[in-house]
Amino acid sequence: MSPLSRCKEVIRYPVILGIALLAVAVTIAWWAGKDISPLFANAEIRRGQVWRLVTSILPHTDFLHLAFNLYWFWIFGNAIERVYGHFRTLLLVLLLAFGSSSFEFALSYGGVGLSGVGYGLFGLLYVLSKHDDRFKEYIHQKTVNLFLGWFVFCVFTTVTHIFNVGDVAHAAGAAFGWILGYALVLPRGRVPIVTGVAALILFGFAASTIWRPHLNLASKGGYDEGAWGYDALLADQNQEAIRWLRDALIYQPRMASYWFNLGLAYERENNPAAQAAYRRAHDLEPSNKKYADAIATRQ
Repeated sequence: MSPLSRCKEVIRYPVILGIALLAVAVTIAWWAGKDISPLFANAEIRRGQVWRLVTSILPHTDFLHLAFNLYWFWIFGNAIERVYGHFRTLLLVLLLAFGSSSFEFALSYGGVGLSGVGYGLFGLLYVLSKHDDRFKEYIHQKTVNLFLGWFVFCVFTTVTHIFNVGDVAHAAGAAFGWILGYALVLPRGRVPIVTGVAALILFGFAASTIWRPHLNLASKGGYDEGAWGYDALLADQNQEAIRWLRDALIYQPRMASYWFNLGLAYERENNPAAQAAYRRAHDLEPSNKKYADAIATRQ
């Protein structure tokens, strides 16, 4: 195939190509030290910045992470775009991004990269390859073994703390893709399946926002909120500090330092709840003289 033919072949898939190039650009900017923090999945999602659940698919931590994800995103993605067109491909990618990221953030820390979408496309194509001859060549048993093996390996590295991986995003992405695949190949069941997908999307939204403090399983859940509350306290932004620290304590109700900082913020606002916050900090760490002094000097 000539270079011109290759170029024409590539630009036939503008959605997949555009997202891939955007991921490369964002990742290189991050590696170069640029501030891309508005793209990451963090506690600001619970304050209305829901776009982070989608934009967090763009940054990648290292070259291997980027190369692996882009390879499979391209292989799987152009198969979908070739058959279903640009608009539906974009819609599918956005659904997989939001679905995988929302469950990852709700239950774990939230991550970066296209792997949740990649697993979603894998699940989608797995179903399509069984029911539509146009996709038969894209999913072989070796590919299935690779994705299952990689999933198990990633769970192992996360559980053993070798390095953390977005295992929830992988699982949720594959599940969303699998369900969407049946929505495409079973016309008679499309309405109930699409209704189920919509319900899952709504659940993911609620779980990553309103319900997250009560559902999150991460051992360090609420640490962002606690740190931001402390920073706000240092900046004399007391209402902001109260907001973040109260959130942090839903995740970590036995964190004495959060109670103490909340007491300081309350005291600055002349809120009588300050004394109760100080007492809670002292009850949790009775050996800490600072907490005892805070109670004694304010009685």
